[in-house]
Amino acid sequence: MKKLLVLFAFVCFGLNGFSQVSTLPNGGFESWTQKPNWGYYEPDGGFFHTLNILDTVPTSAGVSVYRCSDTVHSGSYSARCITRLMQIVTLKVTIPGVIGTLKINWSNSTAILGEKYTWTTKPDRFQGYYQSYPLNGDTTAAILLLSKWNTGTHHRDTIAYNRLVFKGTVSTWTLFDTPVTYLNNTTMPDSITVLLLSCAGYNAQYMMGSVGQIGSQAYFDDVTLTNISGIEYIFHPTVDVKISPNPASSYINVSLDKAVKDGSFEIYDVQGKKSGQFEMSDISARINVSNLASGVYYYRFRGNGEVMNTGSFIVTR
Repeated sequence: MKKLLVLFAFVCFGLNGFSQVSTLPNGGFESWTQKPNWGYYEPDGGFFHTLNILDTVPTSAGVSVYRCSDTVHSGSYSARCITRLMQIVTLKVTIPGVIGTLKINWSNSTAILGEKYTWTTKPDRFQGYYQSYPLNGDTTAAILLLSKWNTGTHHRDTIAYNRLVFKGTVSTWTLFDTPVTYLNNTTMPDSITVLLLSCAGYNAQYMMGSVGQIGSQAYFDDVTLTNISGIEYIFHPTVDVKISPNPASSYINVSLDKAVKDGSFEIYDVQGKKSGQFEMSDISARINVSNLASGVYYYRFRGNGEVMNTGSFIVTR
């Protein structure tokens, strides 16, 4: 993933029937892993990340994103973001509470933004639930950016961009729901950036330049995009799934590398319509696909209430 050359510099980033199952990997923030020797938690799924690794440096600012069980919109956990202060000799650096598709480039104190866009359709709406506790006129925010690498200009073209700013205290779970704003509605993106922020003034190109009120907080849960299909991509599968034969004509053999509680193998067509669902109580199963038309199909394997792997296979006649 190439670095997104987008500067969020000194700017305020700050449904009835809305589904609690996110189309984004771990968008409900239900799955976290505690980092050995450090104590902080990081979200699983390979899509959402935090700046919590800054808690491990000598001039630690402290944890800026927490796995939160005190208040949730649904499930067991939400994400709590809080703005911190890092003191480097005489330099005071604002560390935003941010959970999103970002990683730190240590060499130049920048953020590498974005994850691969793997869906076959473009989203209609950007949705989620939040609580907001900004201090001293600060704001919290949610950001969505879709982009595509331009091989001619060697820059990223912005396909869609939404910035939702939340002002004032919002102490109950509140839905944000906005149509995705397209600048180019004819091109499929190849990268997606989602940022959920506790403060204003996040500078993604030079993090030392971020500004905001220390102690501002925001909570996020059930963040999703609507009308994306194909299948979501699991960046770090928690179970290995093998499909054979592939291509297939009448059946597929599904093999797991370990037993999974409440296993379920779901099949989707390229429009995202579910074509079948099969319970898996063992590490292997034979599934009849003779009723499926020739073409590409996506699968999603669930276990223990979580999506654990995704992929595709081909049916030929």
